[in-house]
Amino acid sequence: MRVLLALPIAFIIAPIANAGGSDGNPVEGRFDIGGRSIQLTCRGEGMPTVVVDAGMGTAPVEDPGWRGIAAKIAERTRVCLYDRAGLGASDAAPERIRTSADAATDLHSALHKAGIAGPYLIAGHSIGGLHAQVFANLYPEETAGLVLVSSTHPDQIDTWLSILPAPAADEEKAVTEARSFLTSMAVDPSKNEERLDFRASAAQARMLRSLGAKPVVIATHSVHYRMVPGMSEPLAVKLEAATQDMQRRLLSLSSRSKQNISKTAGHGLPHEAPSFVIDNILEAIDLAQPSI
Repeated sequence: MRVLLALPIAFIIAPIANAGGSDGNPVEGRFDIGGRSIQLTCRGEGMPTVVVDAGMGTAPVEDPGWRGIAAKIAERTRVCLYDRAGLGASDAAPERIRTSADAATDLHSALHKAGIAGPYLIAGHSIGGLHAQVFANLYPEETAGLVLVSSTHPDQIDTWLSILPAPAADEEKAVTEARSFLTSMAVDPSKNEERLDFRASAAQARMLRSLGAKPVVIATHSVHYRMVPGMSEPLAVKLEAATQDMQRRLLSLSSRSKQNISKTAGHGLPHEAPSFVIDNILEAIDLAQPSI
């Protein structure tokens, strides 16, 4: 079960690193960040540089949905896709457990090694949105803004668990499975494919208080989305209402924040509604231009 956290992967990779993105030439390959390599590909020319941080388990360099989105963004400015440690052609990290800060520092190192200068507009989907918030906190001077695409909220798991009823012998299967998934995600990093310590990562994301006037565009899935298939409608509606509230709370990250809500698409926005994602990224680029 994947809840606002992940999507599948597939596509092609470029095995040879080609650095030097300052002149607008394509950059792609594996870039050494200290004994291991991160896969990165960049296209287009202009500022800010849009950097995609995808959902859990997704390698955007190889993903047709994200590559299609990037092709459109590259018509306007430079855009980079990167695969987190252990995904796609990126080497696995030596640490048994990872956090959002680990992902953010890997990305920062790979961008610098590839010669891709900031400021960066980080477009983070799902768990990538949590990593994006941590990146902005760690590297505020190099962050032009954020695009949070159906993003994980730091309070997400605790909020959902608080809404689920106490365990009961006759409860519906969907409730049991949701509680089990959320509990294991919260306390056992080995239960997710990237070995992410969610509680530690959420604490890191909460350290981002504000981006000031830098743009934050929140691209939210439809209010009609149901994150747990098969759950009774009253409880499903309550969970989605809480999720939508957390999405709105992300507006507090900037004095120039904007939320757009998809009419029909669910959590998988990059694949279900790529044009919606493109429009949100382009809007953030426009908002970021005066400050660059």
